[in-house]
Amino acid sequence: MRDNEESGLSRALLVGGEERSVSVASSAKPNLSSLGKRYYWSLALNALLLVLTIVMGCLYFSRANSSSSPSKSAAAFSADACNFGPTHHSHIVLPLASDRTSCAKQGAHFFMSHGATFFCPHTFDVKLLATIQEGDARKTLCDKHFDGVDTKKSSKVALRPTLPAGGLPALARGQLKSWTSNVMYHILEFGKDNNAGPGNGWNLTTIRTKPTNVHVLHVLYGRELEVMPKPAELTYLAHYAGTGGKAILSHYISTSGTSGFAHILKVLIQLPDAPSTGVALRQSWATFLTVDGREDNFHDKLGEGDTSVKGTLHMYDSLGMPATVSVRVTVTLDYYAGASDGFAGFGSMCPNKLPYPQSPTVCGMEIPR
Repeated sequence: MRDNEESGLSRALLVGGEERSVSVASSAKPNLSSLGKRYYWSLALNALLLVLTIVMGCLYFSRANSSSSPSKSAAAFSADACNFGPTHHSHIVLPLASDRTSCAKQGAHFFMSHGATFFCPHTFDVKLLATIQEGDARKTLCDKHFDGVDTKKSSKVALRPTLPAGGLPALARGQLKSWTSNVMYHILEFGKDNNAGPGNGWNLTTIRTKPTNVHVLHVLYGRELEVMPKPAELTYLAHYAGTGGKAILSHYISTSGTSGFAHILKVLIQLPDAPSTGVALRQSWATFLTVDGREDNFHDKLGEGDTSVKGTLHMYDSLGMPATVSVRVTVTLDYYAGASDGFAGFGSMCPNKLPYPQSPTVCGMEIPR
């Protein structure tokens, strides 16, 4: 459309030039000096039109590139009072790889979980599959993680990007494709309450202070938290982590109290009649897994030493009808668990009262009297 308009304008100028030439040619005594001036003016106008066309084209493509990369434009994100910013949004990072060499390779995949809470501005539970651009950043992260695994100590690593207002909802919806963290932490232990953080209750070591650029491959799960019924059984989100039934489980966040906790672990999910056969989970989004006979609370969560625990995957059949699949779950790495520690904040609903910004999906409830 834009090209047609510009070419039409060009023709109009040329036609105008021809008409003026014809009118001069019909004169009995043509003025050669006037004809020369008109010719050069016509060239100048066409050159100017060409320059304007090039400039407009550059501006058009610049706007197109900007709109296709919302991560570079804070104005592209809509925000309400709860999703204020810019602010820090910590992510805990778990490599999918089973060894440090594979982990450090270019293109290696990492599971990232945002530190969600039942208060603003962290009221989105977001799980990502991502890559890390810098080779030295991958090596630092992988060495620290596998050092912890090998020595049976903390292997937790966290990144702490600063996102603009509305950045977290955009991340949950797949609109934010990349972000940068200027620090990388090895977390020995998170804090004791919601007010804890780096330099204020987190027991950590800063292992990198250069920018770490993260590229989001898939949003594995993204949901704005709200007040929901407590599940009847211990409930996890199961994320594909490789062949042979390898999976990462993250506790499904529904409500506060005994059910209000974050938990991330690596497991094997296998069929009961064929223990060597792993269940192939979908890779696009989480699949719900319930643990048979266990209550959804912190004390009944899965952990190190749990082998062939009975569980149920909630799926659907070839007709699209609800179906369940019995499985056995074996824990291979218990990575992180916390309730209200300055990373996760699920111990109580809406703990910060007015005038602190209030979540429309979590706050504003009154028990009928």
